[in-house]
Amino acid sequence: MEMLLMLPDEIVLEIFSWLPATAIQKFKSASDFFRTMPLEERHFVLKQSHNALLRKDPCFFLQPNSCKKYSAINEFHHFPSEKTSSCMPHNFLKFLENYPACRILASSNGLILGCSTKKNNQTELFISNPSTQSWFLIPTLNHLKEYPDSEINIAFECNSKDFMLFLFEVPAEWASSCYIVKFYSQEERRWKSIEKSFFTGTRRMIFDTPYIMAYTIEDGESRMLRVPKEARRGSHDLSCKMGIYKWGKVTSLDGSICLVRLRKCVFTIWILTDYKSCKWKRVLKIRVTAMGIIEDEPIIVKGFIVMNGDCLVFATKKKVYSYGLSRENYRVVEEISEHRFDDDEVCFTCYSDTLRLCGDGATTLPLLPQSY
Repeated sequence: MEMLLMLPDEIVLEIFSWLPATAIQKFKSASDFFRTMPLEERHFVLKQSHNALLRKDPCFFLQPNSCKKYSAINEFHHFPSEKTSSCMPHNFLKFLENYPACRILASSNGLILGCSTKKNNQTELFISNPSTQSWFLIPTLNHLKEYPDSEINIAFECNSKDFMLFLFEVPAEWASSCYIVKFYSQEERRWKSIEKSFFTGTRRMIFDTPYIMAYTIEDGESRMLRVPKEARRGSHDLSCKMGIYKWGKVTSLDGSICLVRLRKCVFTIWILTDYKSCKWKRVLKIRVTAMGIIEDEPIIVKGFIVMNGDCLVFATKKKVYSYGLSRENYRVVEEISEHRFDDDEVCFTCYSDTLRLCGDGATTLPLLPQSY
C-alpha cells in the first residue's frame, strides 16, 4: 500500500485498470486515498473494460435448462484460483431470485443480458452490470409479444464501448427455413430488421445430418459448414449432445471455433482449422471416466461448455469440473465446486466483473424486493 501511495496517479490508475471491478471497489471502500482517485470517470471505466477483454473470464453462472421460461434458479461459481479477486454482489443474486421468472441469456465484458417473464406472460429483456448495479430495459419485440412462449435465439457481444445484440426470430410456419434477423440500435433505442434473412437449411437437411450454419453480419450471407464425418456418426443417438464454442486464447488474433460432442460418456473435440474449405482437426477424445474424476459410477455429465478458448468445463450430477485443453494445462482436471441441480440438465454462462457502462439511459438496478 505504501508503495502505491508513492507512485504517480497515472501509474496507479494503470495498475488498477487491470483489476476486476470487485477488487477496485474493495480498495475504494478500505482507503480514503483510493476514494479520491477518479475510478468512476469514463476514461478509466473504458480502460478497465478494455483490459478485461484481454483477461480470461474467471467466473460463470450455472442454471438448469428447465429454467429457460419460468424458473429463477441461478448459481454463481469461480475458478478456484479466482475466488479472492472476482465475485458477484449478493444483492444481484437476490435480484435474480426475486425478479419474475428471471434468467440469464448471455454475458459479455461484464454486462449480462437477462430475460424475465411477467405474470401476464409477457417477456422482458434487459442489460445489467452487477458490479455497478445498473441496468436498462430493452423494448420487447412484437414477435415476443405475439408469441411469448417462442424460443429466444439471441447473440450478445461487447467491446469496451459498444455492444451488438442480434435476435433470430423463429419462423411461425414450420416449413420455413429462414430466420428473420433483427438487431438492437443503441442510438435509436429500437429493434431494426436486417434485409437478408438467416437461411438455416431445409427441413430434410435438419433431419438427415447435423450441420452448422454461418451468417455473415456485414452482407447477410448464410453458409452451411459440414461437421466432421466422425461427429456425424451416431448423431441420432439419444445420448449425443453437441455444442459450438470459441477456440483460441483470449489475446489471439487468429481464433476459431470448436465443436464439442458428448456421446456415450465420451468427449470429442474438433477445431475448425480452415473456414473456406471447412477443414476440422480433432484435438481430444476421452472417456469421462478416464479424466481422473473421483466419483461413484456411473458418472453422468449434465452440461458442458468451452471457456476462455482452452478449457472444457462440465457438470456431473453433483459437481463442476474443468479440463485443460491448452499446452499449459493439457488434460489437467480440477474440481471447481459442487452444485445443487442434481438430475437437471444445466447450462453455463461465462462472466467477468467489469465497470463497463450499460449505455445511455441506464438506471439503478431495482435490488429491493417489490411487487410487479
